Amino acid sequence: MAKVVDTDERLKNLIARFVLNSNYWGYLFSMIRRKANPNAEHTMGVASESEGTLALYYKPEHIDSMSDGDILKVLEHEGMHILNKHIPRLIRILAEERDPLTKMSKMEIFNYAADAAANEQANLREPIMIMGKSSPFVLPEETLKLPPKKSTEFYFLELLKKAKKISVTLIGGHDQWAAGGIKGVSDLHSYSRKLEQYTQHIIHESLKTFNKNKGDLPGHIAELIKEALEPPKAPYYQIIRNLIIAARLSKFKPSSMRINKKRAYAFFLGDNLRLPQILPFPGKKRDLTFFIVILIDTSGSMGTDDIKEALSGIKNIIESDRHCKVIVLEVDGAVQKEYPVLKVGDIDFKISGRGGTTLGPGLFRAKELECDVCLGFTDAMTEVINDYSRKALPKKLIWVVPKENDVKTLNKTGPIVRI
Repeated sequence: MAKVVDTDERLKNLIARFVLNSNYWGYLFSMIRRKANPNAEHTMGVASESEGTLALYYKPEHIDSMSDGDILKVLEHEGMHILNKHIPRLIRILAEERDPLTKMSKMEIFNYAADAAANEQANLREPIMIMGKSSPFVLPEETLKLPPKKSTEFYFLELLKKAKKISVTLIGGHDQWAAGGIKGVSDLHSYSRKLEQYTQHIIHESLKTFNKNKGDLPGHIAELIKEALEPPKAPYYQIIRNLIIAARLSKFKPSSMRINKKRAYAFFLGDNLRLPQILPFPGKKRDLTFFIVILIDTSGSMGTDDIKEALSGIKNIIESDRHCKVIVLEVDGAVQKEYPVLKVGDIDFKISGRGGTTLGPGLFRAKELECDVCLGFTDAMTEVINDYSRKALPKKLIWVVPKENDVKTLNKTGPIVRI
């Protein structure tokens, strides 16, 4: 028992040292409770808890045999799983599956896909030493024979196609990713949303504290954000403006500083027909504000570049018109996230969803919000949007679709911009 306590104290001190050294992973893991598991199959792993939180499980025997530098690499590996929200994404996949054996198979395959994506993003290529043995990280090209720099969903779908067991040892322990947390949970969709909200909270809080102390973000994380802010492939604000300029010019709003000219004649009294005795207020002035909903298809079929283009589109719009009100909807089979954007810093780069594609809920929500225009980024691999009643959709709908994709599911609902 004393051995376990000593190991936990070592982890605690390492995390504290990372904080003092302005290492982001120290800030992140200082917010996650640690749990020793001597019987664990793997060295370390983040796992879901029944109350919708995360914990860091570790095997003391393995940790005691490792150097501080190798422990930091494993923490970085696990941290990438948190930043990518791999656990709630996996639980959403499991929620759609009824057969227990298929669930286990998909869980195993997703584990490999998530490891490959996380290690590629963090550039973890050198093996580490565990119990005196060299342990390599799972990498797309070397381990799975798949192309580098792809999304978790890409690797997941490619491995599903192969449909065979992969004989690779995982460094991170994923055996508890969902097993402990979902036991006895009746609504996995609700549980995944709760877990995602918690994950988002700790990411937000750790980043806020990290930035407050003026630390330097790890290069690979900074690079992901930088890529998301690259100039868009199309001038989306100009496209929107050209398509709806007449509607925008006809928008007016009440103004207490202007006279209502149409009603002024009713207030002329006596012989003075030049000026009314009582000035009728309010009048009207042109309403320069414009309400845009950015609908992002975050299903598994959307590539990383497609998602980045959508984020760049948001940046292009908010920087082009200070009068624009922008709300972002992230949609796969449901509206996974909704948030307003006033400045570039409000853009959330951690995309939710990555499940199936049903954009209807997002379109109906945009209609409820009474936006002036809805700009939808999708690969068009959706349900047949053309079958929806036009009255149920936003009054103005513009689609942004990769140039080679078939658009027969949505081409009757609004203009299509090819990129």
